[in-house]
Amino acid sequence: MMYSQQEYEMVRRQTMQIEAEKRAVLRMALIVVSILLAAALLLAGLMYRNYSTAGSRIQNAENRAAALEQQLGAVTQELEEKKAILARNEAAEAKQNQVIQEVVPKMLNKTARDIDLAAMAHAIYDQPGHVITLPGIPPDNVLRRYRHRVNGVPYSYVLVAGQVDGQWRLYSNLVKNKAD
Repeated sequence: MMYSQQEYEMVRRQTMQIEAEKRAVLRMALIVVSILLAAALLLAGLMYRNYSTAGSRIQNAENRAAALEQQLGAVTQELEEKKAILARNEAAEAKQNQVIQEVVPKMLNKTARDIDLAAMAHAIYDQPGHVITLPGIPPDNVLRRYRHRVNGVPYSYVLVAGQVDGQWRLYSNLVKNKAD
């Protein structure tokens, strides 16, 4: 059997067309694989960057946590100290209020002793504004200078009365202390 030249040409064209299609498929596969490889390299780079910075972020977080723990310890200690100071101040304030509540009726009845009035003058001076409100007019003989010792330190106070907005108030002024 003999084939004609046309048949040979037709077989050759078909073969060339099949080869061209194979090359096109291979070219498309090469493009897709190249894109996937580039994406894989980019993803690997991002993952490496996250991996390499994760150590420093962890170290920074640990350092920050340690610093915050030290700060918490210091603040907790300060809080305990402030609570102790507040408790002492509350006890002192309660004592001062007790002295004032005990001595004011005696003072108004003119039965208070000088030592009680001196303690009251000191307690009034430690009040906000160095003043208390009185239920009535204080006696004139109370409005003078008193000496009082606190922990061995001498203080000198002057009691002054005044009427403000229809209420009598008793002021205690520090005249002299050990430093003077």
